[in-house]
Amino acid sequence: MAILAIPGRDIIRVTDQDYLNDEPNLDSKVHIIRLDFNSPNDTKMRWVIDKFYKTNRFVVDLQNIKYYNFYLKRTNYKYYVINTNVLWKGLISFYKRNNKVLLDITKLTRQEQNFVLNIAFEDVLNNTEVILLEEIQYIDKFDIIKKWKGNCIINDPKYKI
Repeated sequence: MAILAIPGRDIIRVTDQDYLNDEPNLDSKVHIIRLDFNSPNDTKMRWVIDKFYKTNRFVVDLQNIKYYNFYLKRTNYKYYVINTNVLWKGLISFYKRNNKVLLDITKLTRQEQNFVLNIAFEDVLNNTEVILLEEIQYIDKFDIIKKWKGNCIINDPKYKI
């Protein structure tokens, strides 16, 4: 059965501002952390790893993929590449370039959403470990998602992932 992740609790976003504020350690494990630094570096990455020592999975976008790949490939940490509006080049090319994907269905065009949800949903799940979708989409696809072994994140407008 798919693991349901709750934004703000199971998946959080860490930015340069969080680094500058140096928030205290969390007592519980955060399932996935979205790394959203403007200019990532080793110091910030060590800070994240120290602060969230129970977490070993991260989400990055294509903008800084070279740095994150360089840093994280030397560790036991896993990362997923997320699609974004700015860098989106099409569904097929996105999958071809990235082995581990967090597919944010809410960022797809309406046409791509229709294709993914109505034609290729099970195939997409077979090649994806984490998806983010709207609650209504989750409810509509619940019977398929409950058989899937990945992570499902329900979009919550209060938390930017």
